[in-house]
Amino acid sequence: MAKPGYTDQSFWFRLVFMLVYWVVLNVAVTVFGILLILVSLVKLGSKYEPIVLLSWLSRVTSFILQIFQFMSFETEEKPFPFQPWPQVKSDEQD
Repeated sequence: MAKPGYTDQSFWFRLVFMLVYWVVLNVAVTVFGILLILVSLVKLGSKYEPIVLLSWLSRVTSFILQIFQFMSFETEEKPFPFQPWPQVKSDEQD
C-alpha cells in the first residue's frame, strides 16, 4: 500500500516553497502595478515608447507566470532565484 502524500518529505519542502513564493508573488504583483502605472503615465505624457520600462514589465509578467505555474503544480521547476531571471523575447529587444 502506498504512503499518503503528507508523509513524503518533498511535499513539505514544496509546501514551504509555495508559501514563500506566495509572499514573493504579492510583492511582484505590486511591482507590476507600479510599472504599469509608470508606463501608462509615460505613454500619456510623451510620444516616445518607454522601452526599458516595457522590458521590465514584460520580465515581471514572465516571473509572475512562472510563480503561478509552480504553485499550480504545472511545473516542478522553481522560479527565480532557482532559474535565471526571465528575459524578454528577442523581437522586443533593441
